[in-house]
Amino acid sequence: MAAAGAARVARRAVVVSIAALLGFQVIRTAAVADREAHPGLAAGLWPSHPSVLTDSALFSIATAAAQGQLVSDATRADVRQIAVKAPLSPDPFLIEGAIAETEGHSGASERLLLAARGRDPRSRGTRFLLAERYFRTGRITDALIEMQVLVGLQSRGLEVFIPALVGYARTPGAVPQLRAFFTQYPRLEADVLALLAQDAANADLVLSLATQRKPVPDWRGTLVTALASSGQYDKAHAIWGRMSGIDARPGLFNPAFAEIAAPAPFNWTFNQTAEGVAEPDGKGGVSVLYYGRAKAVLASQLLLLSSGSYRLAMKVDGASGEAGAIHWGLRCANTDKVLADLPMHADAAATGFTVPSGCPAQWLELMGVAGDMPQTTELTIANLQLAGGTAQ
Repeated sequence: MAAAGAARVARRAVVVSIAALLGFQVIRTAAVADREAHPGLAAGLWPSHPSVLTDSALFSIATAAAQGQLVSDATRADVRQIAVKAPLSPDPFLIEGAIAETEGHSGASERLLLAARGRDPRSRGTRFLLAERYFRTGRITDALIEMQVLVGLQSRGLEVFIPALVGYARTPGAVPQLRAFFTQYPRLEADVLALLAQDAANADLVLSLATQRKPVPDWRGTLVTALASSGQYDKAHAIWGRMSGIDARPGLFNPAFAEIAAPAPFNWTFNQTAEGVAEPDGKGGVSVLYYGRAKAVLASQLLLLSSGSYRLAMKVDGASGEAGAIHWGLRCANTDKVLADLPMHADAAATGFTVPSGCPAQWLELMGVAGDMPQTTELTIANLQLAGGTAQ
């Protein structure tokens, strides 16, 4: 039973590999003019051309594998035609290698792929399938070598290897090899770490792999949010401070709403929704526009306040519409218990609240709260201050 399950997993991996090979169109020749832009036209005008036959054969292999069928005799005949018409081409070896892999003849598949690579070291299809095979069989160094060559041969399509790199990253001894690899290909690093960062259990691994201070895409907020969501608030805050170059202290961060290169959730998150928007005004405050149709969180920050008494104060300017529709709310992150709810009025721009024990983290949220009739509200909040912390 286990063996059959493993075989099915392996077969699915092969199907994905062949499909990806076709999807990225890595088999390219210059024999058919403008074939990449108009593959259907090329097939109609010159259906017997080796390049057209190669594409057709690869498509047939992928289709057969997806349906759990053997490759047809017609496809095998096409492969023989390619070998006759293009005797120096690596394509027949590549296609036969793909066929052998789908039929479970792994040793023969690898020999054929190596023969294809020997005929044309620049064959992207061959490099792709060899790298994928090396990953699946645990030969990571060989796989990384093939990937390095493939990176030089094409500028896209390598994202298909990211799950394999993620899996390898979790194996003993992977960190130094991957760090060396990532110094050459930083975009792959960011993508791999972005996937790893979604799981709080990978936090230490992500930090040990990281070589970039400002990754693109930026996985730092994902990692910190994952840790916070798992209840590891102190660890999340410490890592957030270290990655941001900030002396991380409990309390309200960035009360002037400045543009600071520190990710959420311990810095402000500003939401732009169909219900309204909050954004910094560049003068130390935040401008709010709310349409009054449905409740919406417009800005938020995660705090780590110890148990005790606090006072939240601010200045409300330029209010139009129903200013009281804009609220500051504070709730425990682990229980959703509401600790404070302050509607915005010029004469009520401060509130006191108590953080109880058992509430290690709190969400401070700027919200729009709908009334009986929708009404557009605009205002600016400035001089935001949070003081207190005397233990009860």
